[in-house]
Amino acid sequence: MDKTINKFRLASRELFNNFFLEEFWKTDDEDFYEQFTIIEEQLFFALVTTKFDLTKVVYGFPQPEILVKAKEASLCGVPIMINREIDSGYWDYPISIVSPDCVFTFVKLFDWYQKSYKDNRYVSVIIQEWPADPDLVGKHALIETIYISYNQA
Repeated sequence: MDKTINKFRLASRELFNNFFLEEFWKTDDEDFYEQFTIIEEQLFFALVTTKFDLTKVVYGFPQPEILVKAKEASLCGVPIMINREIDSGYWDYPISIVSPDCVFTFVKLFDWYQKSYKDNRYVSVIIQEWPADPDLVGKHALIETIYISYNQA
C-alpha cells in the first residue's frame, strides 16, 4: 500500500503545482482551489480506493481501512505533532515522539500553506491506538510521510 499512496502523493502534488497553483495565484479564487480538491478526491478514489477495494470515503475524512504506523526502522520513535484538543488547529500537544506500536487512521495528506507549492510532506491521521497513553486516542495528529508506512486494515 505504501507505493500506491506515495504515487497518489506525487500525482496530487504535481497536478496542483504544475496546473493549478499559478492560476490560483492570479485569481486568488477559492472556487478554483475547490475545483482542485474535487479532482484530488477523484484521483485518490481512482489510484487508492479502487485498487485496494476500500469503502469509498470522501478524501479528507477518516479512512478506517487505511492504517498508518511509524516505520519499524524508527525504533527510537519518530516526530509527531498532536492536536492540542481533538481537532482544534493547534498542533502543540506536549508529546512530540511516537513509537512504532502506535496505530493511526489515515485522513489525508497535509501541507501548512494552501496557496503555495504542495509537497504533501505530512499525513494527517487520527490516533487509533497509543499503548503508552490511551488518553490520546481520537486526537488528530501530523506525521512526516518519510517516517510512516500504510497498511490495509
